[in-house]
Amino acid sequence: MITEGLLHNGPLYVMLLGMDTLALLKRNRIPRKQKGEIIETRSAFFGRYYHTAEDGTRKQKAVKLAEKSDLYRSRVDVQPLMDNLMRTINEEAASAVTPQHTLEDFIENHYLPWVDANKSAATANGYKRLWHCYLKPQLGAVRISDLQTVQVSAVLTHHAKNGIGSRTLSHIKWFLSGVYVYAVSSGIVPKNPVPDSKWLVKVARPEQQAEYTLDNVVAMLRILEPLSLQSAVAVALAYFAALRPAEIRGLRWEDYDGAELQIKRGVWRSVVGETKTEGSAASVPVIQPLKSLLEKLRTQSPDGYILQNGAKNPMSLDSLNVRIIAPAMKKAGVEWRGYYPGRRGISSRVTDTSKNALNSTGLLRHSTPITALKHYTRAQKDSIAAAMKTIEDQAAKIIEKQKQTVQ
Repeated sequence: MITEGLLHNGPLYVMLLGMDTLALLKRNRIPRKQKGEIIETRSAFFGRYYHTAEDGTRKQKAVKLAEKSDLYRSRVDVQPLMDNLMRTINEEAASAVTPQHTLEDFIENHYLPWVDANKSAATANGYKRLWHCYLKPQLGAVRISDLQTVQVSAVLTHHAKNGIGSRTLSHIKWFLSGVYVYAVSSGIVPKNPVPDSKWLVKVARPEQQAEYTLDNVVAMLRILEPLSLQSAVAVALAYFAALRPAEIRGLRWEDYDGAELQIKRGVWRSVVGETKTEGSAASVPVIQPLKSLLEKLRTQSPDGYILQNGAKNPMSLDSLNVRIIAPAMKKAGVEWRGYYPGRRGISSRVTDTSKNALNSTGLLRHSTPITALKHYTRAQKDSIAAAMKTIEDQAAKIIEKQKQTVQ
């Protein structure tokens, strides 16, 4: 667990705050609950209360409650109007996010609802798991303004010592950083304390992520097509179209024109939504043997989702995996590691074949080549060997030429 000292908010921390930070805290402090005051003039009644100005100062503000009339003759008559006004003012003040709010309150009541509305369902689910499993127990009670880089490093180091790998540690760190990017953009805090944090122990290197070769996939399709055409199509879409599982489930027949697939949606569990990113909504070319598999499947279910269950809803790829694909691959002695190795495998193949990493970036529909090169594309041994053989031949020619020059 994180030591109490790391989470302690002492006077030294306050002294270290810059003037901009102090001004921001003052501007965002939580106002006390007010009753307000009724002001009477010759012709009307006004409600007066305090509000926080942009510069952080507290100023009085007056709002007309009612003109004097037979209905509103005295302060007693307008008191219900004053009560309603102050109830609204106090509720608005209580609902405003300030630096004094805890991370638990901010993340669960503000940030995660924003993620639900703006990110894919799968991404939102992943964020919630990271928060509840790895961050909430240690940092949930810390106020937004008080989180320090050293505290984040302590949390990451704690998890690293308990066997969490570098990939998950990176996910934890950048989730929390995203929380603070949102908080800084909203004017709640002036800076993000997360990017400079580190886990301060060595962790085991992550295992190399699996990827299928073209030979692997062709062998899988030969086994699966007679057993389950839907299973074969799922595997072919993961490899030849480089689709994510959620995108495979979201494909409809109207998205396929015989030459391209238009990726328009993703399905996570029972939630039909947008693609993971804006750039993921794009077209991908359809080549053999995927094309022939799609044409065969179209004769069985010509409309709706390309992969659909008996109720015409998106089919569960996990169900296909458990019922058909994994048992068939095990029986045939073919290594099966799920759908994502297909996406990684085609990325490597396209880069290797075209000699241009931008092509795999386009196929995967990433915004930059960095993600494709870091996580999806692996150098191919055959191509490396061929390149080295070419260099060997070039070296031999240079050596021979130099010998002739010396003679």
